[in-house]
Amino acid sequence: MFRSARLGQFVYNALSNTLLELDEAHYRVLERFRDHGETPAVGADPDFFALLRDNKVIVAEGEEKRQLVVRQYQRQSLCFDTSRLNITICPTLQCNFRCPYCFEPNQQDGGIMSPATVARLLAFIRRHEDVRRLRIAWYGGEPTLAFHVVRDITEKIKTLALDFEGADFVTNGYLLDGEKIAQLEELEIKTLQVTLDGPQPVHDRRRVLAGGEPTFRRIWDNVTTLMESSWKGWLLVRINIDKHNLESFFELRDTLRERTGGKNVVVYPGRVDPGLARSRDHACSLDAGEWTDFRLDSRRRGAAESLYPTNHIDTVCVATKHHGIVIGPAGELYKCWVDVGQPGMVIGNVHAEEPITNPELRALYWLAADPYADPTCRECDVLPICSGGCAHKRLRSKHFGEDGLEFCSPYRDRLVACLEAYIDLFRSKEICAAVLRAGRRTQRGPSYRVISSANAATADPRAT
Repeated sequence: MFRSARLGQFVYNALSNTLLELDEAHYRVLERFRDHGETPAVGADPDFFALLRDNKVIVAEGEEKRQLVVRQYQRQSLCFDTSRLNITICPTLQCNFRCPYCFEPNQQDGGIMSPATVARLLAFIRRHEDVRRLRIAWYGGEPTLAFHVVRDITEKIKTLALDFEGADFVTNGYLLDGEKIAQLEELEIKTLQVTLDGPQPVHDRRRVLAGGEPTFRRIWDNVTTLMESSWKGWLLVRINIDKHNLESFFELRDTLRERTGGKNVVVYPGRVDPGLARSRDHACSLDAGEWTDFRLDSRRRGAAESLYPTNHIDTVCVATKHHGIVIGPAGELYKCWVDVGQPGMVIGNVHAEEPITNPELRALYWLAADPYADPTCRECDVLPICSGGCAHKRLRSKHFGEDGLEFCSPYRDRLVACLEAYIDLFRSKEICAAVLRAGRRTQRGPSYRVISSANAATADPRAT
């Protein structure tokens, strides 16, 4: 329950992911019920408490724990779904860039996936006999440095008796020339992520080639070629931010919107997190509170996202899925993208007779990321919308004893601020709709109402 000086009185429930707006009288009724167990007086609106019960604001003794058990079961069912295989393939760990904040230690590794490893990778896929659907993400290093491997693997995968759902491609964009762009449809690449760090002067100080040369103009020209091509997928432009380039995000975002209007383009900020193993000054990275403040400011300045919590019950992180695998260029297997190139985080290899050689680490990823098995999480107000936070950081913090890792969802400390941002957006749309309908705002009707729910969030291509 919270009061907003600008917006009024509200109650939010994480279990149902529902936000209700209340007038002062009903808010006080609910306060008295919460604090003293007082039920509403005879003659009060009989539908009010029914609405609260329907949305889990009020539950019977033990009901909340039972609901959490159900949610845990649903989460585990998704984690152990064997009908779909999610594979991230790194055809090389080599990279032509030397970004100072990169978390990967193998940028100068020149190895490219060999034909023998490709053959073992295909055998690894085929041994998953229950799998009916396959989704791929191309990653690295820089996958355009091994584009012939991308073609080779895709051609072979398309011959398998599987429903190939397509691929996602993560690239710095420097080598994404017209020849490669012309092949994207044939390679069934549905989304393509390119990273920029701001307008040209800012970007060229941060994302440089191995020899120190600038990269912005070449990437920009390639993005322009992509947008003018016949490719039908979504372009995701990730703008990396830290304390040094916050304002430049908005300038580049607005420029991209002008240049790509009407195209399938999503422009969004990416929080730079170089990881504890890197030597870069960590004081430049945004902590969880600063990151939320930035997103709130971005929303006020025209960002598309509403900051309303997503209902995570129907999705889990690929790192926690039994059939979620990252494959390195030598055939090594990992659970998380961040683990690529870290020998201590390898769970197996496609060349081994039994590919999973470290089942304990694979199991730890699933166990450590389960918030329902954590007593602290079970008592937290934002379970289950948090989904347990970052699985990778939870694992490192809770099982490897690494200090200083923020793995919780920003909703834990800034939920009300995020909800207020959503309410502002909701009311603005409501007023605009009323003006279009009748030239004036219509009456709201009841003195309490649901103004959002688990079904309110819109789909975002980044969710793939």
